[in-house]
Amino acid sequence: MPTGIFSTWDHQFIDNEQVVTDRIKENPRYPFKEEENLFVLEYLHGNIWKGSLLLIASIIGTATYLNIDLDDHNKYGGFLVFSLCLSLWLLSSGAFRRRLVIDHMNKEYRFYIHEHLRHRQGRRMFKLMLNGYKIEERELSGFSEKYELLECQGRRIANKLNLNYFDYADISKRHIVVHRPKVKLSETLPKV
Repeated sequence: MPTGIFSTWDHQFIDNEQVVTDRIKENPRYPFKEEENLFVLEYLHGNIWKGSLLLIASIIGTATYLNIDLDDHNKYGGFLVFSLCLSLWLLSSGAFRRRLVIDHMNKEYRFYIHEHLRHRQGRRMFKLMLNGYKIEERELSGFSEKYELLECQGRRIANKLNLNYFDYADISKRHIVVHRPKVKLSETLPKV
């Protein structure tokens, strides 16, 4: 298995399922490693490769562009500067190692970027979302531990606007379904 900077390119093109099965046999905690009763996953963000490829393409494009005999070198100069800046931003944002630590003893997880704690989650958090078929998700509230209060508010909003309400659990008696999808009879029956 590739390590270090090449771990983001750890792609298999043949028998992906078998590769995962082999890795689980080698390490029952795959993709995590167990360290002192903690499960740890370290990786680099994929932006480092996108930034590297864009930087190489930008440098080659800039060198080619400057060597072409043109009257107006400013015509595409802005695009080349933008692509150089974007590639450097992608490189810098993906250059730091990410680390996800799951601590079952304290019932929490921690997410680090370059040894700086970015997020710590110990208890279950909830938020209200507005979502639907072929529309973007919209957050109606921030995260909160007060499930009952958010459920009451979500049900109230759904009732006043005549919308469906779905609980966080897939199977729940708390769902309120007002509108059901219409099924065309021709789509459900096989053609003879």
